[in-house]
Amino acid sequence: MLETRQKAFDWIVNKDPMQLEYDSPNLVQRFVLVLFYYQTTRHKPWKECNPPATGRGSASVNFCYEPDYLTGEATSTIWGDHWLSASHECKWAGITCAEKKQTNEINFRSNQLNGPLPWEIAYLPQLKELVLLSNMLTGVLPQKLFSNQSSLTLENLHLEGNRLTGTIPGEWFVNLQEGNGKLSNLRISSNRLTGKIPSEVGLFPLKRLSLSRNALIGSLPTGLFDQTSLEWLFLGENELTGSLPSEIGLLTGLQYLDLNHTSISGSLPPEIGQLHELRSLRLLNTRMKGTIPEAIYSELKNLIELRLSKCNFSGTISSSLGLLTNLELLKLANNQFHGTIPDEIEALTLLRELLVNGNDLSGTVPVSICQQFYAEEKASKVVADCLPNPETGVPSIQCPSDCCTSCCDKTGVCLAT
Repeated sequence: MLETRQKAFDWIVNKDPMQLEYDSPNLVQRFVLVLFYYQTTRHKPWKECNPPATGRGSASVNFCYEPDYLTGEATSTIWGDHWLSASHECKWAGITCAEKKQTNEINFRSNQLNGPLPWEIAYLPQLKELVLLSNMLTGVLPQKLFSNQSSLTLENLHLEGNRLTGTIPGEWFVNLQEGNGKLSNLRISSNRLTGKIPSEVGLFPLKRLSLSRNALIGSLPTGLFDQTSLEWLFLGENELTGSLPSEIGLLTGLQYLDLNHTSISGSLPPEIGQLHELRSLRLLNTRMKGTIPEAIYSELKNLIELRLSKCNFSGTISSSLGLLTNLELLKLANNQFHGTIPDEIEALTLLRELLVNGNDLSGTVPVSICQQFYAEEKASKVVADCLPNPETGVPSIQCPSDCCTSCCDKTGVCLAT
């Protein structure tokens, strides 16, 4: 770490074509960005936007990728000058500056940034966006990131798809609360973070919290349910345990809830019906059990996807299912549901995926569902236990001709039809 700071200092003093004076208004900013470059090329250069090969020569053009915040896909290219070139640092690729040439965005995706994230970016007083998705950043999340008054302007911190380790600093949320911070989106999924979700997480209101695909352990902290402004909560693919408490009903603005592939257990609390804005409920491959609360069917009118496969849910599929008229994906496979598929499912005119295999269901897949798929000529997927039972030779569920895209038997064998 000291070595990279020395490199940055040496470049500013001896190699920078701008040769700034000690009182230059952009001296600190330029030093921090130079340090950012050296720190994130600890093991190898970036894929794009490295310093010009001719040293002090004039800047030339390079480009990097700008991601769409919802999909993570590249939607356009950002043009800018090489880093550590003669031009003002606001013209370096991936940098966006506001008035008075102060950095308000650093945006690099899939650019092979490597090494630890320098905490000194906290000294960029107008930084609002730090987007470093799909790189190779290592080391821990810097505790000092929100310890400086300048860094409290940061609104979006996107570090998904790196190799960051260690724990999530509880100090972040304390400092954000005490300093009246601006952070709205905290997205650090797909890293190698460990430990528990800090209890302090509820001290500062967020809109989007994405911690999926790490190695987090423990139960959901009670402070999490103080996040009443939360719209996205992605915690899937971690080693989380415990139950989903009734306090989940306090998150009334929640639109997306993902606990897929965790060890969360217990039953679904009926208070989940208070999440009237919920569009996606993902509980795939958890240890949850019991019946589905009627409130899910009667209250969650905005629900688009309901993913409950590979759990231990039981009971019947309620006829109230037909109230979820915005539903597009219904995945109930590999549970312990019994009874029949209710005819009211025909009200789900937007449905394009129906997975009910691996249960104790009987009867027939409603013909109306099949007719609906064909009439709309839309991509569809219907999977049910419509192969002959190995013991009886009779399918558990009858599927009208050409309706099911795959048929399964009680042993879990599935064949495309």
